[in-house]
Amino acid sequence: MGNLNDDPPQREPDVAPEKEPPYQALFPNLDHISSSSFRKGTVSRQRINRALAVIALIPVVVLAVILLPQLFSR
Repeated sequence: MGNLNDDPPQREPDVAPEKEPPYQALFPNLDHISSSSFRKGTVSRQRINRALAVIALIPVVVLAVILLPQLFSR
């Protein structure tokens, strides 16, 4: 019996797909941030400050988890 799909194989288009901007997958709405997001007293600024604080705490916690047991084992 022959192949069920007798159509010729599809050729890839010569046009390259559009490239996504850098970090688009990680931060899809990064291009929507405006200068008004950083005005004092806005909810956006409060959220940004909280996110920055959490990001800054991550290395501190990691270093504490690594270094504290070594200090107490001596």
